[in-house]
Amino acid sequence: MYPTDVARVVEVMGGQQLMHLGTNALTDLQTAIAHGLPIAVARNVARSVAPEDASIRKRVMGLVASPATMKRRVTLSPEAGERAERLARVTAMTIGALGSPAEAQRWLTQPHMLFGHRPPIDVASTDLGAREVEQMLNDIEYSLPV
Repeated sequence: MYPTDVARVVEVMGGQQLMHLGTNALTDLQTAIAHGLPIAVARNVARSVAPEDASIRKRVMGLVASPATMKRRVTLSPEAGERAERLARVTAMTIGALGSPAEAQRWLTQPHMLFGHRPPIDVASTDLGAREVEQMLNDIEYSLPV
């Protein structure tokens, strides 16, 4: 089961048109990732995480693909596309749980005690880390103890 609304994730990634999706269906997103998402997706995810801070945007883009890869390719590899989707999913879930993009951006980029004083966006760069962040977001959204 996908943990959030696919349309929100697609929006964080840049929207249906950029990603050449016919619908916001999960299968369409999976197909687009397998065929290679545009590099602009990484920039859009980074912009959603930190619209005002270029250094954080650069770091988030580096979580998706190396700067050298970003310069020489026009599409993301399937692996980089999965990393972009994971960060977009966590970003969309954070906006939903906290209620506003500004609160989500602050929460994602500030070190958090329960993540070993690492920012949640950095923790979410791995599959296991993303699961940990998603669990905390579910707890926050449903007012459960964190």
